[in-house]
Amino acid sequence: MSKPLPQRKTPWDRSSSVEKACQLLRCFTPAHPSWRISDLARQLKFPKSGVFRIVRTLDSQGFLRRKIDANEYELGFRIFELTGILFGENKWLSQKADPYLRHINEQCGFLASLRTMEGDEIVILARVEAIHPLKVVYPVGTHQPCNHGAPGKLLLANNYSDDDIQVLLREGKIKKLTAKTKIDFRVLQTEFRKIRRLGYAESDGESVRGTVGVAAPVYSSSGRVIAAMCITAPESLCTLKQLRTFIPMLIRAAAKLSRDLGFRKSAIQSE
Repeated sequence: MSKPLPQRKTPWDRSSSVEKACQLLRCFTPAHPSWRISDLARQLKFPKSGVFRIVRTLDSQGFLRRKIDANEYELGFRIFELTGILFGENKWLSQKADPYLRHINEQCGFLASLRTMEGDEIVILARVEAIHPLKVVYPVGTHQPCNHGAPGKLLLANNYSDDDIQVLLREGKIKKLTAKTKIDFRVLQTEFRKIRRLGYAESDGESVRGTVGVAAPVYSSSGRVIAAMCITAPESLCTLKQLRTFIPMLIRAAAKLSRDLGFRKSAIQSE
């Protein structure tokens, strides 16, 4: 007599893996926005190895992200794209940046924004719209290539090694966006050294034809560049030479935001 087939726990018209991923995502709430993998395993009563695989998969697709300087995960930017709501650390960062972005916008009249690197893409965390009728429109949550304009170059220069840059070039993630975009490795090396030396980056039609931009670094408490504070303008209203006059103000605003985040340059240098 043949043995009966084992009872399937999940109905045939549903996926057990997807159900587990959904249960895991439901753990991320305003009251508990970040989790360690071990804590998720205990909360869900799932094997830690299984939770690890689910978290890494959701992280690779942008639905979760590892927190800066911490072994915890929070909801990622793909969730923001679906819901229009920022969560966790990035919500806090965008809220901290908002008064500085508004001040920049009031002084120059152009688009002021805060951008970070998510995986190998730039993501816009916060923005204050230009007051001019002719605008450069980049909505919050927009994903852009990693070398997109001044913020992309700034974040690449401060967070990626030469080997990393070569990998991005081979994989086509550093893209030729306009005729002015720099994609030669030696040229990028020279550009990135200049950015690190000057403490800011600039772009002249390298991401979108007819636009100019400048960006300054925002540091975490550990001294890592986690975001770029930027000004973007149509070239017909403001040349790059004219936009450079706002760089000291931009650097000061980024430094103040960095200080709000716990960055102390003297403390990092003394370590």
